[in-house]
Amino acid sequence: MGAFATVTKPQQSPGEFLREVRTAYGISQDELATRANTTQSAISRIESGKVSPSFETLRELLRMLSANLTLGASARDTGVDLTLNERNFEFSPADRVEKGLGWADEILRTQRSIGVKPGANGEDRAAWEIMDPRGDKPVLEAGPLLNALDRKEVDFVVIGGVAGLAHGSAYPTYDLDIAYARGRRNLERLAGALRDIGVQLRGAPDDLPFQVDARTLEAGMNFTFITEFGPFDILGHVDGIRSYEELRDGAEIQSVGGIPVR
Repeated sequence: MGAFATVTKPQQSPGEFLREVRTAYGISQDELATRANTTQSAISRIESGKVSPSFETLRELLRMLSANLTLGASARDTGVDLTLNERNFEFSPADRVEKGLGWADEILRTQRSIGVKPGANGEDRAAWEIMDPRGDKPVLEAGPLLNALDRKEVDFVVIGGVAGLAHGSAYPTYDLDIAYARGRRNLERLAGALRDIGVQLRGAPDDLPFQVDARTLEAGMNFTFITEFGPFDILGHVDGIRSYEELRDGAEIQSVGGIPVR
């Protein structure tokens, strides 16, 4: 195992810091919310730690309080700081996923509400585009997607951001990624699950023909979809993995939404 960059635990959470500055300036949550063109409840969720704001969001909120946010840097020790995500490890994998997706959704909506623009990250941009047609629905509901796969007995492994959340990551994610077995029988099962979900190709012209069947999946490899439950990507090839079997053998079985998944 190689060396990891260590991020040390801050003296204050972003929410505690925002509350301290806001209070010092004598500004109420309602007044800050009005300045930021958002809701008092959104400010409250940040200050209570239910939502972890991005650096850009925190900087913008502080700017509206006439305060500046300055970053400092110091030498890092090698190794892994086990306190980084310590709160996440107090929860079950299922609760980590549920809370993580909820936080990611709140972060995205808070950024939108105060006018923070998406950066170069492609996932963030895609999530912004998907948010509008979903309205008040969460950007991603992983449970119904996993349930459809489970009902058809699809052989798959959850990867990407949702898998990271299950293992304790605090990094936001806005789509569900799975790797899937390429055997003919599994392709038929997967096609059946995709039809039940009602997938549509993401980013493709509306008039592009797409037949959801085993033959189409066999002819392709990686597909990106939009569904009524949010973005959903299926990968027949995963960079850095020699085979699906290797990935599957090394995966842990966890319960997410009452569904046992790898």
